Amino acid sequence: MAQALEGLRVVEFTVGMAGPWIGRFMAHCGAEVIRVESHARPDVNRLYVSPTDPTRTTQSQSSPWFTDWDAGKRFVALDLTRPEAAQLAKRLVRTADVVIENYAAGVIDKLGLGYETLRAEKPDLVMLSTSGYGNSGPNRGYVTWGPNIEALAGLSTVSGFPDSACTITQYAYPDPLSALHGLVVVMAALDHRQRTGTGQYVTLSQLEATVASMGHVMMEYLANGREPHRLGNRSQRAAPHGCYRCRGADRWCAIAVFTDSEWKSFCGVVEHPEWIDDPRFATLEARLHNAGALDELIGEWTTTQQDYDVMARLQAAGIAAGVVQNVADQMQRDPQLAARGFFEEIEHLKKGTVVATGIPLGLTGTPGRTGRAGAAVGQDNDYVFGTLLGLTPDEIQTYVDAGAIEPLAR
Repeated sequence: MAQALEGLRVVEFTVGMAGPWIGRFMAHCGAEVIRVESHARPDVNRLYVSPTDPTRTTQSQSSPWFTDWDAGKRFVALDLTRPEAAQLAKRLVRTADVVIENYAAGVIDKLGLGYETLRAEKPDLVMLSTSGYGNSGPNRGYVTWGPNIEALAGLSTVSGFPDSACTITQYAYPDPLSALHGLVVVMAALDHRQRTGTGQYVTLSQLEATVASMGHVMMEYLANGREPHRLGNRSQRAAPHGCYRCRGADRWCAIAVFTDSEWKSFCGVVEHPEWIDDPRFATLEARLHNAGALDELIGEWTTTQQDYDVMARLQAAGIAAGVVQNVADQMQRDPQLAARGFFEEIEHLKKGTVVATGIPLGLTGTPGRTGRAGAAVGQDNDYVFGTLLGLTPDEIQTYVDAGAIEPLAR
């Protein structure tokens, strides 16, 4: 079956997750995505060292990050600091519809591969540049990783418990947030090109993408002049609202009750009908005011219950509840993920097959699929430079001898 983006070609000059994840989604939908890499400057997602066998040092093809962010792509190795490599990159862009780059601001221009240069090669090119701060403004050249963008975006201000210091989430939310914004804007630019014949340059700021995702939190200050404060697991609109310990080691269930009707149903499930008329809990306002006492009472009940039973009983009563699952729970005990085939078994060039999290786009007419994983740096040099660009073996060798094409490491 033809895939949704079949026939589309994307060239990536990317690192980390924020850029590569865009191409990962597009490759899943059938686009041919070609990522330009270098042996001399390996990306962070190839610098994987197995925690179970650190003596094996870096395992660049076996990195789970690499599978998650780059499976299904083709890979060429070019030393872009050499003029001959930059010329080959331009020839590659002539064959492409989209270029995605997330090098530090200004780097792609220094390599001679900025938008104006590439547009001369491909007039209707759609090019996305995504960086921490965007390509303008006083901070455009600042070094960025997920944690410092989280902090500047204000996410750290509202993360954590009320009596704790600001908290880093341990997951670089700016990366997937900007990647998903990038995916949408690339598809929008392609749609615009299809209707008008005109490409365009898109500049995306990870800081802005993260701030924009927190608009509902920022409204506290914008509307009332008060800074939002850390709530931990509490809510200003629901009570009970939190993670409650259940029977067993480190087993929990999250519960959220928003309305008085849900509260009455909740009291029925936990077999404490007297709580309904208790003046401490009779209204949402009262429950919010007495959230501490309410959490203690609910905890006394949940600690006697199995977490999945708590979820099932409350869900049957129309109450939002979910087990705090770990990865083993998701892979082995989650019937919903299993029923929808969320986890994929992917061909892997080093391991045979691996299991990885799926790409949950939900296309039913043109369902996507993930291509092979575990490619080496330069894995597809012969296809891209020989088949696609039409270079002869002698011409390819000339570029190798000049240091422009880096040969596949075997």
